Amino acid sequence: MITLYHRSDCPFCWKVRIALAELEINYQLVDTVLGEKHPEVIKHNPKESVPVFVDGGTVIWESNTILEYLEDVYGPGKLYPGSPAQRAQQRLLVSYSDTVVGPALRDQVFEKRSKPKAEWDWDVIHKSEQAWRSCLVQLEQWLGDKPYFSDKFSVAECALLPRLGIAEAYGAMAYQDFPQIMRWFNELKQRQCYRKSFPCQFIQCDS
Repeated sequence: MITLYHRSDCPFCWKVRIALAELEINYQLVDTVLGEKHPEVIKHNPKESVPVFVDGGTVIWESNTILEYLEDVYGPGKLYPGSPAQRAQQRLLVSYSDTVVGPALRDQVFEKRSKPKAEWDWDVIHKSEQAWRSCLVQLEQWLGDKPYFSDKFSVAECALLPRLGIAEAYGAMAYQDFPQIMRWFNELKQRQCYRKSFPCQFIQCDS
């Protein structure tokens, strides 16, 4: 049995849960708490962070490496479909999600979830909103009128869906100015892998 040590609303953990659900893999979840070090996480991961994925004697503690392992072992061609060039593009989108989209959202999410609304630093939030909007402009351009960022559902969706889900949960901004992204997000929110992997709760903030 696969075990996944995770935090429910962590986007890196959510990414892995989407992939597991998409591949219809049975697994056991072990919850962790923000700010607390789980002893098994410390034991398995030198970074002491989640996700930590355990499959028998295989332990992986980096989300993208977990996705590649799942592709290789449980679903060749399902998470990384298409030609080598298409798979490379999918990896680039995952990297963009991790290194650009995530940091663009992070400041406003952290600000909103860590303080009551009366204490929010609006300069921080507005700068983050501007960075997030720039990401949406780029994603809108890349997506166009396609149903997915690649020819089929791929790791790009696994990575990007949690970012938009978190943005929606924290009221980061509406998507009305980005009709293609809104179409993509609304359609994929109905997909079983998104519904099954949705966080049991988000860290609460005043809205």
